[in-house]
Amino acid sequence: MFKHLSCLVAFFVSSPVMAAGPLVLEGPAGNTPVSYKNPNIIFNIESGPLDADTDNDAADQLVRDAFALWNNIPTSIINLTQGRDIGVDIDGDNFNDYIPDPANNRIHNDNDCLNPVVYDSDGSIIDTFFGVNASDNVVGFAASSLYIGDSYFTEGFAVINGKPLQRPLTDNELTLIIAHELGHAFGLDHSQADMNNTEEFLTNSCETAPNLAYPLMYPWACRDRQQPHPDDALSLSMLYPVSDYYATHGQLSGRFLAGTAPVLGANLWVKDVSTGAVYSIVSDYLTQGTGFFSLMLPEGIYELHANSINDEFFGGSSVGPYATDMNDLSFQTPANSIGPVTFAAGGPPPALLTITAGQATVVTFNADGSGNITENQPIADLSPTHDPSAVCTITSTDGGGGIPSLPLLAALFCIPVLRTFARRLS
Repeated sequence: MFKHLSCLVAFFVSSPVMAAGPLVLEGPAGNTPVSYKNPNIIFNIESGPLDADTDNDAADQLVRDAFALWNNIPTSIINLTQGRDIGVDIDGDNFNDYIPDPANNRIHNDNDCLNPVVYDSDGSIIDTFFGVNASDNVVGFAASSLYIGDSYFTEGFAVINGKPLQRPLTDNELTLIIAHELGHAFGLDHSQADMNNTEEFLTNSCETAPNLAYPLMYPWACRDRQQPHPDDALSLSMLYPVSDYYATHGQLSGRFLAGTAPVLGANLWVKDVSTGAVYSIVSDYLTQGTGFFSLMLPEGIYELHANSINDEFFGGSSVGPYATDMNDLSFQTPANSIGPVTFAAGGPPPALLTITAGQATVVTFNADGSGNITENQPIADLSPTHDPSAVCTITSTDGGGGIPSLPLLAALFCIPVLRTFARRLS
């Protein structure tokens, strides 16, 4: 379960984050979705075992299986691979040679051109980051770094907990956990999709819909199959699109309003009436203060809906740019009182929206369901620019040991074990 813990570490400074799409906004204007410039992202795996029953070779296969979940999405150019292994068993004594040190904000380790995958076999690294006995619940976390004002990550890492737990995790569960954390490392945020926003972690989490209805990037580990949800595929493709993506997909964009005021931080989702596929985004996800939203969608006929963000989805479990803590804007009026509401556009709900490849449908969506629709508009290209020939360069210029040009380390997420284990603890 990717459940919230208190994951604030002194030197981790997070940019705004977005749901069902890119995790971090930066760039010169502060509203560019951050990705890796080269979509061929190489991860470097340590040499130790994951746990007593999972040696290094077996653990490496789980990571490669997690790579495949993202690599097999045909509308994305991302390609995750296993590169040169780190010939060291990374543990609680030496981890700050490879990943950031939470106790020393001068040690960022972003200048070795490595993206480590660390097997924390005894939980000591997680305990160092999140407190004594945190490894009893946290099964992993991931982060990537960037420089303030830049649009691309420099390096990233993922840490997977191998400490023996009261409820052992299956290989399938571990693969999905690794895939979720890698999603954060290369730039994806959590997604609420169309889930019931009153789910509670200790009572009915993962129970209001079939398991396959929950995205892989849902804040809790509800998905049980090694297959991306349509929302995961769309999120990845908007961040790392194939060259003809904007020609073969249509765009739905607009503003979400309460009266004349923009709604900041509500959950918006669409449903393809033919296939049932669901895709989501958070209102004002580019933090421009306008209530703007945009989704690239396969051709089809869609319904548009809204609800508020689950009030447990903040901090480490945040969904969207306005959920950094429980007092942020997603949990204040009007965002916290939205819906569920269906877009009607002046008629009986739902209004049916036609999405055509190469064209944009633009809507004004009011919180009472009213609004208007304008079709056949030009598409706004919001995708990042990638360069498959880009190579890693040394990003720190201080010769080691000092502050490396004030990097902004983002995307820190921690996740406790799956729901059934959490209930046994309650």
